[in-house]
Amino acid sequence: MEVILGKFSGFCAGVYNAVTKAYEIVEKEENVYSLGELVHNKQVVGKLEGQGMKTVEDIEEIPDGSNVIIRAHGVAKHVYERAKEKNLNIEDLTCIKVQKIHDKVLEKSKDAFIIVIGEKGHAETVGTQGFAGDYSYVVQDESDILDAYMKYEEKSVGEVFVVAQTTFSSTKFDELVKEIEDNFAEANVTFEKTICDATELRQKEAAEISKMVNKMVVIGGKNSANTVKLVEIAQKDVKDVYHIQTLDDLKDVSFSSDDKVGLLAGASTPREIINEVKEYLEKI
Repeated sequence: MEVILGKFSGFCAGVYNAVTKAYEIVEKEENVYSLGELVHNKQVVGKLEGQGMKTVEDIEEIPDGSNVIIRAHGVAKHVYERAKEKNLNIEDLTCIKVQKIHDKVLEKSKDAFIIVIGEKGHAETVGTQGFAGDYSYVVQDESDILDAYMKYEEKSVGEVFVVAQTTFSSTKFDELVKEIEDNFAEANVTFEKTICDATELRQKEAAEISKMVNKMVVIGGKNSANTVKLVEIAQKDVKDVYHIQTLDDLKDVSFSSDDKVGLLAGASTPREIINEVKEYLEKI
């Protein structure tokens, strides 16, 4: 059986930085809390928790004076303010590309209505909108554009600035920007395609490999936006697509020696899991 492994599979730079530094922090510090899952991978988070890190969803769960890790997805501006009020030692592991988006929307929000194209409720999108302020809106699909326009009309400053969740679909972003430009015809619409280049490369590679195989295995968290997008892309050309988190999820899947299998992994998937799955498939 032939296995084609995507060369862009596994940790992106932002995740690698967050995970590496998190291990260093839990090794030397006590009372370490992560505000939300550090990355969308249960195996990585589980190992860190095994070394003493505690994952919480609300900053109010963290005792005053403790160490708090800001995860790779980032958090809203008010969370930093509350952390300072609680005298927390902030270990900020937000991806540098996400930080740049925060800086940009904070600056633009003084004079413009901000639209964040991304998944509603996703940690990164929530954090970015938290820097954009109240005069902003999250657009996930075409049905959100009218509501965004109604929000815009409340103040109608004439300027609209659009950014994206870094792991959003590149194709979908282009489609939505065109729709926004058409619907906000009287406004000066500008945008920055803030989708991470690693995300775009993975999505392009997923489309290419999908045309070469009859089965596809995609490794990554079920709540990982970039992994789910790889699955969706693969499903356009491949009938049998398996979204797994670990090798155990493949134990009941049947393969034959004649299969040609594509293997992809999301940006939060450790290399050891990828290698383990690859070796298992190649032995069939």
